[in-house]
Amino acid sequence: MKAVIIFDRESATALSDDLKQRVIGLLETRGYRTEMVELTRGDAAPCRGCLLCLTKHPGACVTTDMVGEIARRMHRDREGIVTVFLSPALFGHLSSPIKNAMDRGAGSHLLQVVIGYGDDIDDEEESTFIDTVAKHRGAADVVHPGMDSEVTVYVTRSPVDNAAICDSLRDRLGRREMG
Repeated sequence: MKAVIIFDRESATALSDDLKQRVIGLLETRGYRTEMVELTRGDAAPCRGCLLCLTKHPGACVTTDMVGEIARRMHRDREGIVTVFLSPALFGHLSSPIKNAMDRGAGSHLLQVVIGYGDDIDDEEESTFIDTVAKHRGAADVVHPGMDSEVTVYVTRSPVDNAAICDSLRDRLGRREMG
């Protein structure tokens, strides 16, 4: 089993570093081979909306950057992949490198976990983040409807939240692995 963690390198904080280490530890303890991908804005161009990745050459984006390579590998390597996206929650939304990576198919179609982080997120921002990401990756995804079988969204404001998220993720992975 393989897990790919996609992280916005330009938005690293002490909270995100703690979260990243906890998630890696959890996945490795469960037997996943983990790969860390740290993106910057220059690595993740936005989707052009050409739909060629769905029609002419499935899984291959015409934009040649790091996200295009990740998307090709995700399409090719379907062996129990889990993708974890770690993004700052910016006014309740994903950072642009993470949003661009998601839009261009850099996530597993089996299980995606999206975790927004920020020390000063209020309840409204948390709710906006969860609702927006869940709708974007779920039924409201008009470009790729039904493509992602499971997307789970969390928000963290503290190391205590990080621990609770990892506990929840451990339980979710356990249920997935058993059935």
